[in-house]
Formats: sequence, C-alpha cells, structure tokens
Amino acid sequence: MICYLYPNPIYLLFSSDVPVLLYYAQIPATIIALLLGFYIFWSGRNLLLNRLLFLITILFSLWTFTTLIVWAGNDGGLFAFIWPFYDLILGFIAIFCIYFIYAFLTKNDVSVRLKIIFLTLLAPILILAPTYFNIGGFNITNCDAFDFESLSLKIYTSSLGFLAIIWIFILLIRKYRISDYSFKKQIVLMGMGIELFLFSFFGIEFLATYLVKVGILLDSQFELFGLFGMVIFMIYISILIVRFKAFNGKLFATQVLVWGLAIMIGSEFLFIKTTIQFVLVGITFFGGIIFGILLIKSVKKEIKQKEQLEVLLQQRESLTHLVTHKVKGSFTRSKYIFAEMLDGSFGVITPELKEMGERGLASDNEGIATVDLVLNAANLQTGMVKYDMQKIDFKELVTAVCDEMKPSAETKGLKFESEIGDGDYNITGDKFWLKEVVHNLIDNSIKYTREGGLDIKLEKKADKILFSVHDTGVGITDEDKKNLFKEGGRGANSVAINVDSTGYGLYTVKLIVDKHQGRIWADSEGEGKGTSFFVELPMEMKVV
Repeated sequence: MICYLYPNPIYLLFSSDVPVLLYYAQIPATIIALLLGFYIFWSGRNLLLNRLLFLITILFSLWTFTTLIVWAGNDGGLFAFIWPFYDLILGFIAIFCIYFIYAFLTKNDVSVRLKIIFLTLLAPILILAPTYFNIGGFNITNCDAFDFESLSLKIYTSSLGFLAIIWIFILLIRKYRISDYSFKKQIVLMGMGIELFLFSFFGIEFLATYLVKVGILLDSQFELFGLFGMVIFMIYISILIVRFKAFNGKLFATQVLVWGLAIMIGSEFLFIKTTIQFVLVGITFFGGIIFGILLIKSVKKEIKQKEQLEVLLQQRESLTHLVTHKVKGSFTRSKYIFAEMLDGSFGVITPELKEMGERGLASDNEGIATVDLVLNAANLQTGMVKYDMQKIDFKELVTAVCDEMKPSAETKGLKFESEIGDGDYNITGDKFWLKEVVHNLIDNSIKYTREGGLDIKLEKKADKILFSVHDTGVGITDEDKKNLFKEGGRGANSVAINVDSTGYGLYTVKLIVDKHQGRIWADSEGEGKGTSFFVELPMEMKVV
C-alpha cells in the first residue's frame, strides 16, 4: 500500500517533502539523548538509576526514529505497523520517568506493590494498542492515520504523562523538605529537567493532536517543538554529572552536550537558502565551537579541583577521627586517675586535693562529652550512623529526660516546669538518638539561662507531635539565627556564657530530626529575651 502522491524516501528517513523543522528538531535531540544515555549507562551499568535513564533515552529515540519514518515515508503498510506503537512508547516513557525519580530520590528500587501499580496503569495501552480500537484505518490520500486514531486512548496516554508530572512533583517536594542542602540542589535541578521534558513532550504532543482533530491545524508539525524538552533535560543531567557526580559520570557528559549542541547548530547548514543565513549560522557555529572548547577546559579544571578537594576532605576526616579518639583516650585515662583518687585508692587526701580532684574529674567528663559530640556529628553527617527505627513511646522518653535534667536546673536556682499532653505519643524512631535531641535542647536551655526558668511542652498537632523548650535565657539575635543549626554555628551570646561551646550540639540535633522526617526551628524576640526551640515529628514516617 504505497502513497504515490508522496516521493520515495532515501534510507527511509530523508525526503524533500518533509518540513525542515523535522530534521532540526529530531536528529540533534536524538543524538544528544542517545550519546548521553549510553555514556551514563556505560558509567554504571549495575546502577538501577543509570539503566532507567538509558531506557528513557532509548524510548525517546525510538519515538523520534519512527516519527521520522512516518513523516518521510510513503509506505502505508509500514505506517500501519508503526502507528500503534506510539501510544505504547508514550505510556512507557511516562511510567519509567516516575520509576526513574523514585530511584533518584531513594537510591533504591521500588516495591513490588508499586511495580504492580505501574503495570496496571500501562495495561489499557498494552491491551488496546495493537487492536482496531486504537487505529481503525488508514488514509491513503494523506498517507496518515490521524483520522482513524482513538481519541479516548490518546487522551488516556496523555493523561499518563500529566499524571507523571504531578506524581513526580509531589515526590520531589516531599523529599526536598527532609533533605540536606546539597541534595536539595540536586532535587531542584533534576526536577526542573524532567518536568520541563514531560511538560513539553506530552503537553505539546497532545495539544498538536487535539488541534488537528478539531481542524484548527492542518497537520501536526506543531508537536515537533515538544522534542526540544529532551535537550533541556539532558542539559540538566549534564549539570548534575559535572557538579554532583551523579550517575558516576564526569567530563564526558559535558563533551556530549557541547558536541551535541554543535551538531544541532551545524544541522542548520542543510536548510540555508541565502548568503546572510549562511554567514549568521557560520558565526553561531564557530562561536559555539570556541565556547564549547573553553567550557570543556573549564570543566576539566573544576573536576580536578574537586577531586583534590575530596582527597583533602577525606584526609581531614581521617585526621579528625584520629585526633578525637586520641584526645578522648587521654581524657578517659586521666578521668580514671581522678576517680580513683576521690575513691581513696591512693589513701586519704586533704580537702584541697579532693576539691582539685572533683574539678579535674568534671573537666575530663566535659572534655569527653565534647569529643563525643564532634564524633557523633561527623558520623551522622557521613551516614555512618545506622538508625534503629522502632515504635517508641515519645512521651515516656520526654518524661524520663525531664526527671533526669530537673535537678540540674534547680541546682542553678531555675524554675523547671513540664506540660505533657494526654494521649498516645507512639512514634517510629531511634530511641537513643531521639533522647539525645530532647536531652540536648533541655541541657542547652539550662546552660544559657541565668535566671527565671524553663517550660517544656509536649502536644499533638494533627498527625504530628510537637516538643518544645521555652527558656528565659540569653536569647538569639537575628544574625545568630542564620547559623544556629549549621556545623559550628555558635552564637555570640552562647560563646560569651559558655566559652567551651562547639556549635555542634544543635547541628547534631538537626541531623537527627531530619533523618526522622521532622523539622526543628527556634524563635526568640532578641537578645536577653529567652528562646523557644521546637521539634515537630510525624506520628508515622513516610516511606520514600
């Protein structure tokens, strides 16, 4: 079944009857996607994330390749074979994009239950794509099947694309809230890239099909603009590789991007009709080549600097652990000497020596606590700490810590009050580390409150619990608030009162709370007006 009104294509793809935009839109986008997708796959063939991205680029390339054949060709039999696959490819791209984002955010495979949901969403297309319900005929005059496509199946396929956009957006927002600063930047880059790709690809493709159906457009050339979304997506992927070494990729990603863009610009030479166009495209092309070479050199330099910095950071981390362990060992040995002295192991000592021994023991205990604080912060930051997530009674935990800390406050002459709401306060968490959170916040308030007192509260807020510590201490300035929960973020008032402040206490608390999908913040009316610390934790942690 040959459409004789149209010329025979060369190598299935090239025909004088094809719109110029077709080659300019599809060939460079396909080359960039395939090159980068294959490189990422080759960089980490065993990584699920890499395999999924490669699969998405293969599906996209299959789409562009088959549409090129349909646009350029005149073989109705071949078209009838290819056409039913369009909805199938679109559906798989939508679902695999969702799958890809899950793998990117969690670094793990999805559950069997979610895979069943994915398969269920694809089932209508898998079942109906090869049937007459999808394509009911072929127009030999126009050499297409637009008039015989099932609009309902087309709407369903496009709906999967829009579902993917919404689903991915929700996943990104949820993960963004509980991630550290570095990964938040990666989430933003990945989110912008994939959302722009899906929106342009599915949105413009559906709009073009709909406008043709209702007679506003004579053909679907408009859908070709949607393919540029893949180039944008690959640009964001390249940024992730260069800046964050995502997908185990390095320099080659930038080279692929640069030469892919060069191909895109260079392809314009095929469609030049005037001298001025030739000059302008030539300037753009050679300017792009020069810029690309400079960019590659710059990226090489940046990668080398980052690798050197990583080596230095690893050396510093090793040195920190070595020094802190040595210091802790020294403190521990002298602690036992003071403890045995006070116990009378060396005979009866004078009151003066006893006082000195007590001061030495207190100093050693404080030194050990400081070393433990720094080590804990380092281990929590690097992920060396493995949390034991279990069902715990948070109310019981808070009550126990309050009973333990109350004598310390009263010794300083501070009023100590606690208000714990009724009801069930069972949550999922690590009991040891959550106790550290409660203990640290109360201990902080005792240290930095000279007069007045503390008010500890525990209450429920919908599906969350809210723990708070309010004191009448030194307060926090607006400037100090900016660094309060950062590594080494000591406030001016805290240093004035406690010269041994390390700035690691609240930083450690923040790391723990983030890991429990909660949030922590502080409020103060200013210097000398007290501080309120709040910790919000979910009753049920979400699986992400």
